[in-house]
Formats: sequence, structure tokens, C-alpha cells
Amino acid sequence: MERIIAGIVTFNPDSALLLRLVGAVAAEVAEIVVVTNSPMPADERARVREAAGTTPTHIDDPGGNVGLGEAYARIAARAEAAGIGRVILFDQDSSPPPGMVTALSARLSALADAGERPALVGPRPVSAAGAPSGSAGVSPGDHKPPTLHLHPRGRGEAGALAVWFAISSGSLVDLAALRAIGPFRGDFFIDAIDVEWGFRAWAKGFSCWVAEDIPMPHRLGGGQVKVPVIGWELPVQSPLRLYTYARNQAAMLGLRHVPTRWKARICAYIGAQALAYWLADRGASARPRALAQGFAAGLAGRLGPPVR
Repeated sequence: MERIIAGIVTFNPDSALLLRLVGAVAAEVAEIVVVTNSPMPADERARVREAAGTTPTHIDDPGGNVGLGEAYARIAARAEAAGIGRVILFDQDSSPPPGMVTALSARLSALADAGERPALVGPRPVSAAGAPSGSAGVSPGDHKPPTLHLHPRGRGEAGALAVWFAISSGSLVDLAALRAIGPFRGDFFIDAIDVEWGFRAWAKGFSCWVAEDIPMPHRLGGGQVKVPVIGWELPVQSPLRLYTYARNQAAMLGLRHVPTRWKARICAYIGAQALAYWLADRGASARPRALAQGFAAGLAGRLGPPVR
């Protein structure tokens, strides 16, 4: 079985969730790398290493928030230096079930043996309980999972579904493919990094997959808010996150490897989201304005760390 490094990117993490994640994957990986995009006190570092047990744990402090793309590059470089060929990426609040890392690795190998060129394979994201209930209209129950965007390739070996892209959290990435495709974009900072990379992987002859029978709870935003009148459910996101989401999607409009149908879809969807958030927020303009400003910034190529 291939040796694997687990990479976890943190930013002001919930300690209990982080420690649970470290303990859940430690036995299945050769090393855990934690990239701290916010300061991690010494006592927290000690608890992380304790949760990992005998599995070596490297705390990588880049000295500030470098975003997800750069954090993934640091994790990949650590694996390459150790001669390890696969990394599995996690958000700080991911909740992988027991055996998930090993199962995904077997699935990646099966796909390669069947003649595919898998860049990554991820679990099937499912809803996670625990959304906050601090504002009107916010569901206190499940976080709605991300939608799977299926690729025409269809079903592969052992129950794997071809997808245009998979969310980075929980994804097992083949480093040889990563070298050929290129790194996750650091200038996107956060949001849509996995989307752009997935499209790029397909354009370069690789493929992305989700293991239908391997679920992993995923928390998208801060719960769900139901939109009056139209009845949509939207993830609760800050204006800053909506800004980077719209900005990076707009930046992809100029990329040749992004399918035209995705570009058309996302333009219509962001416009509809702006209206939906305006309705959900009872006429408050912060979130619709963030979407509009982000979209304009993306069209102008103003990327990098967002300014609050």
C-alpha cells in the first residue's frame, strides 16, 4: 500500500474538532502535516501531537495566512521530500470515518490499474449536523453538502463516480499527477481552488473521482438559511467569503480549460444568489454587494489575499 501524508490546514480551529480529526487519520498515514494559517499556541501543538500518538506530526507555521493553495503546496513539498507519492487533504473540521484513507488509496490504485489517469479520488460529501442557530431563518440542523458535478465519463472501477472536480477536503491526491497538472492556485487564496484544479486536470488528460460508497460529513458555511418567497436554501457565508467565491469564479471565465457551460452556469447562478441573499437578509446589501464586488475584481484580475 502506498505511503500517504495527511495535510490539514487550520485557521482559528475548533480544538475539539481538530484533535478528533488528527486521531481519526493518524493510524492510516505515514505523517501528519498541519499548516497553521493562524497562530497555534504551544499547548495546542502539544495536544495535536498527543492526538496523533506514534504518528510523526509536523507543525508548519508559515508566519501568517497564506491561503489554501500555498498551504497545499507546502504539504505536497513535504511529501515529495520524503519520497511519498500521495497526500490526503483536510479542512480543520473534517470528519473522516474510520478506514477512509486506506479505502480511498485502494480506490485510486484500482482506477489506475483499470487504465484511468486519476489525479484524485475523494469521499462522497454528506451533510453534517451542528449548524448554528443564532439568527432568524438559519437552520440549526444539517449543513447541506456540496453538489456533485458529474463528468460524462460516468462510473469507473469499484463504485467510483467521475466528477469535474471534488472538494479538496478529504481528497486523496496523486503527487505525480499534481506535478503534471500544476499546483493549486495560490492567488485564489480560498474558494474555488479545487474547482479550477479539477477542470485543469481533465484538460491535461487526468481525471477526478468520488467514491460513492465512502461518505464523509462536510460542513459548508455556517448552516443553511431559507430564502423567503423563492424557498431556496443557501449556505450561511460571510461577505468576505462570498467576495472570494465570486471573484475566483469570475477569474475562471478567462481560462480556456474551464468548460463554457460552467461559465454560463456560474454567471447566472451568482446573479441569482445576489438576489436570494438580498431576500434572505431582508433587504440588507452587504452580501449581494460582496458578490458584485468580487465578480468585478475577478474580471479585472485582482486576485491574492482579499482585503477586508
